Amino acid sequence: MLFLLLLGCPTVFHGSDSAEDSVPDVIPGEDTDTGLEIAADDARVRALTDLPQGRSPALEPMLVRVDYVVDGDTFYCTPDGTSDSVKVRMIGMDTPEIAHDNPADCYGNNAWAYTEEALTGRLAWLTFDEDPTDTYDRTLAYVIRDTTEAGFFNRNLVRQGYATPLTVQPNDSFKAEIQADADAAEAEGVGLWTACQ
Repeated sequence: MLFLLLLGCPTVFHGSDSAEDSVPDVIPGEDTDTGLEIAADDARVRALTDLPQGRSPALEPMLVRVDYVVDGDTFYCTPDGTSDSVKVRMIGMDTPEIAHDNPADCYGNNAWAYTEEALTGRLAWLTFDEDPTDTYDRTLAYVIRDTTEAGFFNRNLVRQGYATPLTVQPNDSFKAEIQADADAAEAEGVGLWTACQ
């Protein structure tokens, strides 16, 4: 299912028409017809260049492997080649909360499951905006799996109806694009736009 959703947004962000950049995602354990191995998927992600990032990024892009998904917009990862764990909060959007001391918000568990299936155990690039951390000492990042809209995971969550826009200044480089993704998702009634009305 996620495989089909990821293919639904083929627009390239930064002029890369490389066939390598447009290879569809492969989900661990999923039976697909692509014939790609996860190792090939890792090689494709490692090879990405011209990554979308903020206008004045505080940090250079970082290749990470996602270890554990906390909720729809937060996860732990390990930078490639290290053993250090980093807690990441995705920039520009907000997923509904999962159950903690209170019941889950509408569509919170759906967003968590979507992010977990798409990212856990997989390589991704983190790119940054002007402010790299928040008051909870989380790293604030854009998550990039390929150079299509679907591969820009922050935007993909919004476009598929798992998240709504949330801009926290000064990290607003993709505010207009994320709002356009939300408007399209709402107009189509996908995800939380139908389930939570």
